[in-house]
Amino acid sequence: MSALTLRDHQFADVEAARAAFRAGNMNVVLVAPTGAGKTIIGAFLLNECNKKFRRAIFVVDRTALIEQTSAVLDSYDIPHGIIQAQHWRFRPYERIQVASIQTLARRQWPADIDLIIIDECHCLHKAVADRIASKTTRTLGLTATPFTRGLGKHYDALVGVTTTNRLIADKFLVPFRIFAASEPDMTGAKVTAGEWSDNEAAARSMPIVGDVVAEYLKLGEGRKFIAFGANVAHCEELQRQFMAAGVVAELYTYRVGDDARSAMVTEFRKPDSYIRGLISVAALSKGFDVSDVGCIIMARPLRSSLAEHIQILGRGLRIHPGKADCIVLDHSGNCVRFWHAMQDFFENGASKLDDGNPREKKPANTKEKQPRKCPKCFHVHDPAPACPACGFSYPAKASGVEHVEGTLAELVASGDRATLSRDVWPQIVGLALEFGKGEKWALSQYKAITGAWPMREFATTEPVPATKQVRGKVKQLFIAWQKRTGRASEGRASV
Repeated sequence: MSALTLRDHQFADVEAARAAFRAGNMNVVLVAPTGAGKTIIGAFLLNECNKKFRRAIFVVDRTALIEQTSAVLDSYDIPHGIIQAQHWRFRPYERIQVASIQTLARRQWPADIDLIIIDECHCLHKAVADRIASKTTRTLGLTATPFTRGLGKHYDALVGVTTTNRLIADKFLVPFRIFAASEPDMTGAKVTAGEWSDNEAAARSMPIVGDVVAEYLKLGEGRKFIAFGANVAHCEELQRQFMAAGVVAELYTYRVGDDARSAMVTEFRKPDSYIRGLISVAALSKGFDVSDVGCIIMARPLRSSLAEHIQILGRGLRIHPGKADCIVLDHSGNCVRFWHAMQDFFENGASKLDDGNPREKKPANTKEKQPRKCPKCFHVHDPAPACPACGFSYPAKASGVEHVEGTLAELVASGDRATLSRDVWPQIVGLALEFGKGEKWALSQYKAITGAWPMREFATTEPVPATKQVRGKVKQLFIAWQKRTGRASEGRASV
């Protein structure tokens, strides 16, 4: 047993929550970043209740998290029972109980509860909303991402004293480095309930699975990793290619039984585990804690879910002996897509809960500096004269002409097959049609320029006018062909 001693920021969070309750609020949300110790804060409050002979319940949003929470309480010698069918720890006489919301939704909540603690309260389940609506029991919701639409209709107050950047600066979390070599083209993808459909996201992500594995082998340093795929089939293909490359990775999905998943996690937690990575869709994005995970692989494109993105990133930020940082390999486009919202939240935290009313739109003329992606090492970072990861110096202004990101040279140097297929291939198709050429000519030109084959079909690609850069490159290839073959007049094209 270890002593339950709070860090300064955790104690401040507890005092902020107590102050909110004393002010008359019955349902309070406590926001603390992933790795800040929300479960420890909950354990402290449960222990206080137990010492005062009061009853409390800690509610998790997935059955798989019950044992993890129970282990934390055991580590501090906090007596408790678990509400779950046929569980060996069913002890209704204990003042402290742990339960999943799925179990509570099927049966009655325990009577005479003095405090309810809801873990991952942003996952607003109906059973929770119905239970706390009367505001007769003090309820503390814990979350790292309080962005849920309408959460403010169910909770009265928001408290939180620290942020991700502050915890990184104080060395309670590790810093992270983002690399983004390739991503799927999600243009025109089907949207369901505000998000791209899992199946379409998977279909568009399948062609770059090889890139995902290659980038881990190149940049992952052999670290333990968690990878997130778009659907189960995508996760299975990721696992197949990791295993083929000699990297042992296991699937953590609904198709794997509870006992097998439990054994898998037990092995993965070992410092010398033979399992290098776990692959999942969303089951590992919340509450899962293996502190020596040093690499996060994002292969699941998200259209609007900032909360899910931050939860995924948070799986790699926990401190661990010998762990200096977390490497993020982004093959989803999420880091750039959510860059400004993520940076603002990491620096400033949240100030209020969403009340369900229409959100104010940002002024159309608001200009924010876009992140840069290094064409040499693919590191994604805030605008700077040089890449902080590899030192690559970006071209500066010269001859009165300002360097513009996204030039053909940068696109080719990035090796981003999806972006090249989206931006360059339609131009090559357009030139082929302009010159009366066919698919074979277009493929040869594209391969000569980019070093890879396009990820789109010639017949189904909508041609676009070629830029001066692309025309110039095709002309350069044509001149080189003339010199090489000595056929100066044959096949001449006006490029």
